Amino acid sequence: MANESARNAGTNDGKNQSPMAVLVDAEVDGARYLLVRMPKPERQGPPKHALSLRSPSNSADGPPSERRHRFGDLRRVLVAEGDSDARLRLLHLLREWGFYVVVATDGIEALGFVELQQPPDLFFINRSLAGMNGIELCGRICDRFSEHPPHIVMMGRPTGRQVVVESLESGATEYLTTPFDEQELRARLIVAVRALDRRDYLISSREQFRDQATRDALTGVLNRRGILEILQRDLEGAERNGRSTGILMLDLDHFKNVNDAHGHLAGDLVLQETARRLCRKLRAHDCLGRYGGEEFLIVVPATNERELCELAERIRTSTESEPIPTGQINFRITFSIGAAIAKPGDRSKAKVIAVADEALYEAKKLGRNRIVFGQ
Repeated sequence: MANESARNAGTNDGKNQSPMAVLVDAEVDGARYLLVRMPKPERQGPPKHALSLRSPSNSADGPPSERRHRFGDLRRVLVAEGDSDARLRLLHLLREWGFYVVVATDGIEALGFVELQQPPDLFFINRSLAGMNGIELCGRICDRFSEHPPHIVMMGRPTGRQVVVESLESGATEYLTTPFDEQELRARLIVAVRALDRRDYLISSREQFRDQATRDALTGVLNRRGILEILQRDLEGAERNGRSTGILMLDLDHFKNVNDAHGHLAGDLVLQETARRLCRKLRAHDCLGRYGGEEFLIVVPATNERELCELAERIRTSTESEPIPTGQINFRITFSIGAAIAKPGDRSKAKVIAVADEALYEAKKLGRNRIVFGQ
């Protein structure tokens, strides 16, 4: 057994060059033992992560003293400063403390960074910038980020109280007198990073709650509220781009029989699998929601009558031909589908839903497992 263990431990596939186990013939107090000496495990270094502009894993790298020193955690900072000496000093300190820094020498250049897809979290703005002064630039930044304003530090020479008041009223978070003290700047930045971390946490929590509020707990697709919000948004967008929006109202035929004959657990499994299959049939920009009970609503943006009916037929035929297994029973299900088109400029979701619902009722009346296009 020991020999077998030693052979297994010593196996080398040519890729893993770890030390082999060694058999040792030893004598202790007159008795002989065959021992297996195992190699000491090698210490593995930390995994190499791709560098991102801001990743929580980055802050965990390095010894504690270094992490405390580089507290910026690669947050993006814009330094808008016309004076080269002050700009370079601030740039050096911010990079040393772990921030990702971009610089601008005037207000117009700084405004360009505001429009980036990933704008800065922190702004250092000199009040006396050329092109666009700091007060105006600060106001433009706050207008751009009205929901989640960034942390803005206005900088300037020692002046009266009125200048500080004017800076704060324009949207700045704080006012920093120049030339600044390095320790004071560092302390202010630590406080700013804490505030931004709390902001990000609150935003993330709010988005999670919003997602939970618009998701159907059983199927995981959008619930009635969520799909109606998507429909309203697409109707408003269609008005701008001149494209029609289509909707499909789907109802599982005779679904009540599944619940009555096999129980609600079987019915839940059918609904869950149906939702998964519907998601696989849709395009990336189509949206699916559970409208209620066994009814589903699909929003199809930028479409026409022919494309909408082709999509509905693909869904109907694939659903009919693929029974759903639940335990020892395979359920063959079908859909009755009502289709409708909202023309560009028609922003009433109630109207287009009423047309699709009436078409769905007609499909059921004609025998189910069919599509009716509403007019």
